Amino acid sequence: PLRALEQLSRNDWWSWANDGSHVFRDLEPGLWETVEHNPRALLEQVGDFRLLQMATDPVYLDRVAQVAAEFVRYEAATGELQANFAQYGISTARPAAYFCAEFGIHHSLPFYSGGLGILAGDHLKSASDLGVPLVAIGLAYRYGYFRQRLTREGWQEEHYGETHPTDLPITQAHDDDGQPVFVDVEMRGRTVRAIAWRVDVGRVKLYLLDTNIAENNETDRLVTGHLYGGDRETRVVQEMMLGIGGVRLLRKLRVEPAVYHLNEGHSAFLTLELARERIAADSSDFATASRLVREECVFTTHTPVAAGNDEFAASLIEKCFGDSFEDALGLSHDEFLDLGRVDPNDDAESFGLSPLAIRMCRSTNGVSAKHGEVSRKLWHEMFPEAATDADVPITSITNGVHAPTWVSPLLGDIFSRHIGADWQARILDPESWAASVEQIPPGELWQAHMLLKRRLVAFVRDKSYQARARRKESAAYTEAARELLDPATLTIGFARRVAGYKRWNLLLTDTDRLMRLMNDP
Repeated sequence: PLRALEQLSRNDWWSWANDGSHVFRDLEPGLWETVEHNPRALLEQVGDFRLLQMATDPVYLDRVAQVAAEFVRYEAATGELQANFAQYGISTARPAAYFCAEFGIHHSLPFYSGGLGILAGDHLKSASDLGVPLVAIGLAYRYGYFRQRLTREGWQEEHYGETHPTDLPITQAHDDDGQPVFVDVEMRGRTVRAIAWRVDVGRVKLYLLDTNIAENNETDRLVTGHLYGGDRETRVVQEMMLGIGGVRLLRKLRVEPAVYHLNEGHSAFLTLELARERIAADSSDFATASRLVREECVFTTHTPVAAGNDEFAASLIEKCFGDSFEDALGLSHDEFLDLGRVDPNDDAESFGLSPLAIRMCRSTNGVSAKHGEVSRKLWHEMFPEAATDADVPITSITNGVHAPTWVSPLLGDIFSRHIGADWQARILDPESWAASVEQIPPGELWQAHMLLKRRLVAFVRDKSYQARARRKESAAYTEAARELLDPATLTIGFARRVAGYKRWNLLLTDTDRLMRLMNDP
């Protein structure tokens, strides 16, 4: 009777489906927390007695059946916008290929660290809901991104936990003949092989490359070891595997994309691989090949300051690439390095992935109107023909979020009752949405908001209590965690890494306005 849970656990659709996460949680709530909401691990570890308890509970069985039936309907749907993409040459046969260094689908897949990954995850979920023909490419990190905890002295301690693909909701990718898919990339003077894994995100497929296989030596097995970890050399070869290996993976899968979307500069090397393919196929020169590559590629930049963009010393690029790639492109050593320089005439300049992406893509966009403005100023030097910052050809497309992931079930229920069961579709029509929201009684919204805020405070108190107990803090200090924060008080949190380019001081740029807000009853 519970067999449907097995199928549901293998597609991350459950993580944003109505009652999807709850049917797993309610199977064994304590274990669900222990395995950090990983449905595959839950089903592996739950005891036989508990399974039989729930297999004889008609109320629970009905809930599982409803979620399973909704999944069948979801997979069969074509998506309301899919037909609109045909005019752009994007179709199931020729999808968009979305490259990113991290994907935050759900925290049971620890292959992300922050906002870039969360955005990428939301893109995949939204593409699935809307029927956008899309395939995604990333890396499967052996240790993921680090966890953190505080010492008794208040210092951060980071620690990594090894991930095992067989414990995750992912499967090995196979070619048309049913054989495991591998790709090879030359780096540091040797061939590094990666195996491919597949993550099903609703109707979208995410493929992750993994170098942790026996064919590689230990150094190369760690190419996909840590997300944003290791030294600068590791970062270069990671990005070679993502960009160059990612294109080669698509070829093995016989996927011919209509467009390549570089989500941040980490995958910029894919443009060089596309150029190499064209030169090898028709004996054209780099100028001709790069012109055609530009028509296939689009670039989204996310970082508003130069310090946050990846750049590498020329010697490091030379070590990781060698000279074979330059030869394949028909470029001299200096011409190859100039591709990643803002000023091609400055031999002392480092090789940057953002300049490479801007140079090799037909369009570049920031992720908000303000970010587009900042980016035009940041990269103006690359466009000497632009008289002013406003003339720089960098646009903006404001980031959105995947509503079913981030709207709480409590608010979702309010929306369903007052706006309609189709409230998620109405979000696409701003005027209809605004008018519908006006019909919700303010008191009901406020009550839900405060209840959710109390839940958040309870979560913080519980985690703080456990952390203090683990550190063996004093009994009084540990117990005081139960009184942390006040749901009735405005509380401002900074949920980003404390790095200068994250601009955590923006809150203090207008102190007069800040104080008016803080002191307004």
